[in-house]
Amino acid sequence: MSAAALPRTARREAGFTLAEMLVALALFAMISALIAGVVNLIARLDGSSRRQAERVEQVVSAQTLLRARLEQMRTLVDPRGLGDTIAMTGQRDEVTFTAPGLAADGAHQLQALRLRRTARGELMLYTAPLLAGFDLHASTVQGWNAAPLLDGVQLLEIAYYGTDRVTGRDVWQDRWQNRAQPPKLVRVRLGFAQGDARVWPVLMVRPMSGVQLACEDGRESLDCGEAQ
Repeated sequence: MSAAALPRTARREAGFTLAEMLVALALFAMISALIAGVVNLIARLDGSSRRQAERVEQVVSAQTLLRARLEQMRTLVDPRGLGDTIAMTGQRDEVTFTAPGLAADGAHQLQALRLRRTARGELMLYTAPLLAGFDLHASTVQGWNAAPLLDGVQLLEIAYYGTDRVTGRDVWQDRWQNRAQPPKLVRVRLGFAQGDARVWPVLMVRPMSGVQLACEDGRESLDCGEAQ
């Protein structure tokens, strides 16, 4: 029996009509587009999550490094200072001190370190060998090794907790210079640019070298005396 002689119902069951195939192709294209859109969205969200995780990890790494260096701050007599002076210059927007280097071979291999924010918004930790003859009080960092910690930094604020020379009380101070002792606490606050989702928990560090030195020739001052 020829196809023309088949009943209409039998001819429909034998295959798809052109209209049915066009509808099926249109539905397939729509479903494929939806699947591709979902896959693309998942990929973007996954990439965004990875980038955010990496930026959070940068903050954690920077805090860990700074805590370790500030805790290991060493009391070192600065020959350029007057009297009992440690090689430390603490200001509101930067701090210079001595501690084991970032890649020191031993615990006693000291270097000069300087933490500051650059004009481009980078949190930078500079290091220089103590025996290289760099002036730790000079503002220039020419010749120092630079280790970038974070970018997009809009604010760097450092404070020092210790004995005030006028009142004799322990208070937070914006500067710590020409002192025989390191501060009892160092606080580092950081602010990121607007729209930056990163958060910098306030970093509070107690230098482990905060042991009072004996005064020379029996004299007394707020910066030396019995250990506390």
